Amino acid sequence: MKISLKLVTVAVIFTFASCAKKEKGKIPVYESRDYNIYMGGKLAGYQKSSRDSDGAYRYIYEFNDRGRGPHTEEKVLVNENHTIVYHEINGHNYLKDTVSEVFKVENGLASWKSSSEQGEIKFDNNSFFSAINSSFGTTDILIKKLLSAEDNEVDLLPGGNIKITAIDHHTINDSIQLRLVELTGQSFTPSYSWIDEQDRFFGYTSSWITCIQKGYDSIVKQLLPIQKQKEEQYLKKISSTLTRNSSKKILLNNVTLFDSENGNLIPNMFVVLNDNVIETVSKTSPSDTKAYEVIDGTDKTLLPGLFDMHTHIDETDGILHLAAGVTSVRDLGNSFDLPKLKENFDTNKLIGPRILVMSGFIDKAGPYAGPTGSIINNLEEGFKAIEDYHSKGYKQIKLYSSIEPEWVKPLADKSHELGMRVSGHIPSFMIAEQAVQDGYNEIQHANMLALNFLSDTIDTRTPLRFSMVAEHNYKLDFDSQEFKNFIQLLKDKNIVIDPTVSIFEGMFVSKAGDPNPSFKKILNRLPLNIQRGYYSGGLPIPEGREEEYKASYDKLLALVKQLYDNEVSIVAGTDALAGFGLHTEMENYVKAGIPSSEVLKITTAISAKVCGFDEKLGAVKEGYLADLILVDGNPVENISDIRKVELTIKDGKLYYPKKLYNVIGVKHFE
Repeated sequence: MKISLKLVTVAVIFTFASCAKKEKGKIPVYESRDYNIYMGGKLAGYQKSSRDSDGAYRYIYEFNDRGRGPHTEEKVLVNENHTIVYHEINGHNYLKDTVSEVFKVENGLASWKSSSEQGEIKFDNNSFFSAINSSFGTTDILIKKLLSAEDNEVDLLPGGNIKITAIDHHTINDSIQLRLVELTGQSFTPSYSWIDEQDRFFGYTSSWITCIQKGYDSIVKQLLPIQKQKEEQYLKKISSTLTRNSSKKILLNNVTLFDSENGNLIPNMFVVLNDNVIETVSKTSPSDTKAYEVIDGTDKTLLPGLFDMHTHIDETDGILHLAAGVTSVRDLGNSFDLPKLKENFDTNKLIGPRILVMSGFIDKAGPYAGPTGSIINNLEEGFKAIEDYHSKGYKQIKLYSSIEPEWVKPLADKSHELGMRVSGHIPSFMIAEQAVQDGYNEIQHANMLALNFLSDTIDTRTPLRFSMVAEHNYKLDFDSQEFKNFIQLLKDKNIVIDPTVSIFEGMFVSKAGDPNPSFKKILNRLPLNIQRGYYSGGLPIPEGREEEYKASYDKLLALVKQLYDNEVSIVAGTDALAGFGLHTEMENYVKAGIPSSEVLKITTAISAKVCGFDEKLGAVKEGYLADLILVDGNPVENISDIRKVELTIKDGKLYYPKKLYNVIGVKHFE
C-alpha cells in the first residue's frame, strides 16, 4: 500500500508541462519518444511523448499496479517565453477515479480547475503551472526552463518554487552521455531526473517505480546505483548536522514518566542516560548536576520511542519518523537494498529509526503480482526465497495476494522451521480463517479480516479487496456466531493483527476536493505540493452510497475495538506517510474506544515484545537502550498530544524535531 504514497510523491515531483524554444513562425523539431514504466523491476506501463503540428505537446501515461494505476492523456501549449498557457488532462487516476484537469490563461488571468482544486491569479508570464495529475512526460521543458532561468530557479503555480541544485555528468557504456539533475523544492528532499544531450527527459529511477526511454531499459541497473549514491550523499550530509552527541551524561529532569508496562504515569522522575543506555530511573535527582547535560522535563511526558509496525521505508522517510518520535519500525516489503538501509539507520549513518524486523516479501508471478521482493512460479522457488531471506537476516515472511492458497501451509512450515514468523495479505480465493489454520502468525490490514465474512470467491488480487469491503462491511454482525468463532480462533492461535485502519478512512470516506481526513490536522504544515496530493480523494464512491461507505469504515474502527475487547494482540502500523501516519493511527484507536494509555502501550512495550526486543526497547527502564521521546503535554489525557514531540533520543543521540522538520520544509507543531 505504501506504493500509492510513493506514486503520489512521484506525480507531484514530475507535474510540470513541457515546452521548447520556438523560432518565429516555426515549430521546432520535437522527436516523439516512447518510455517504459517499471514497478519493482516488472514492466507495468508506458509513457508516450509527442508534439502536434500546431505546437501542442501530447502525453499518454498508463501503468498497472495490481489492478490499480492511472491512464491519462495530456495536451500542453506554451508561449514564446516557454511558459505554459494551456494544460489539459483527462482520464483516470491511480484509484480509477475520473481525472479532468484544465489550466488556461485568458485576459491576463491564469486559472486552474480539477476535481480536487481550483483557483486563479494574475498571469506573470513566467511561473510554471504544476498539474496535480500530470505525468513524467512533462519534465522536458521544466528542465529547459530551469537551465535558462536565473539561479536555475522558477516559481510554480499554484505556489512554491523549484530549483536545480546540482547537475552531474555521466557516461554510460562508454557512449551514452547523460546528466543527473537534482531538483529541490517539490518534495521533502531533493528529487532526481536523468536528461540527455538534448536536455530531454531520459528517465527516472527508483526501487519502486522507474520510467526509462524505450530501448535503454537495460541500463536502469547502472543508473539506479548512481542516483542512490547521490541521494545518500545528501542525506549523510544533513545527518551529520542534525545528529547531536552529548559529551556528558544526560539528565532528564523532573519528567512525568509513562510506564509502558502498566500504562500509568509517574510524576517528578529523573532519568540518567549514559551514552546509549538508560543508567538510572529515580525519584531523586543526582546530588551534583554539573557533571550532566540537564534537559528540563517539567510539565512534559517522557515515553519510550514509538514503534511503527507497518512500513515500506526508504531513506527519505527517516527524518519524518524521528521528528514524530518513531524510533523503531518493521519493514513489511521492500527492495533487496533493505539490509543496507537497515545498517545505515541502525548505525546512525543516516537519520532514521531502527529497522528491527525485515520481512521478506513473496508473491506468485502474474498480472497482479506485488511490486517488490521475490516473485515466484512454484513452491520450490518459494522455499529458496525463504532460505535466501533468512540468510540475510530477515525475521519474517510476508505472503501476498497472488499466492496459491494450497501453497500457504508448506511456505509457512518452511518459514517456521527457520524460526521466522509468517504474515501478510490473505491470498486471493482464500479467507483469513483458512490462512490462520495454515500457519499465519499475523494478518496485515483490517480489510483482510472483513473479507473473511464475505466470500472466498472474491479476486482480492485486484482492488476488489477494497471496494467489496467498502460496499458491504457496514453489515458485519459482531453478535453472529461466525464472527465470535473467528475472534476466538485469533485469540487461541495468538494471532497478531496489524489493522492499518486509518488508510481506509481516506479510501472509503474521502472525496476529491476534500482533505484526506487522516492528515487533515497537519496538511497546513506540509509543503504545498505535498499538501495537494491529499485532496485527490479515495475510491470512486457510487452516487447515493456515501453513507454506506462511511458506515463500512466506522465498522472497521469498531472491529479494531472488538479485537481489543477480546484480547487479540494488536500492533499499530501505518503503510502511510511516515511519522504523521502513526499519530493518526493512534488517534483512531482511541476514537474506536481503546483507552489512550493502552494505545501508548500498543505502540511501545507491546510492539517491542512482538518484535522480540522487549528486553532492550519499549520501556523507560534501567539497562534499556536510550530510545526515548519528550512530549510537550500529556498523551494519556489527550492522545493528540503525541504530535507534540519536543525531543527524540535514539540510541542515545539527540534529535530536535523542530530542526528535523525545518530541513524538509515541514512546519513544527509550535
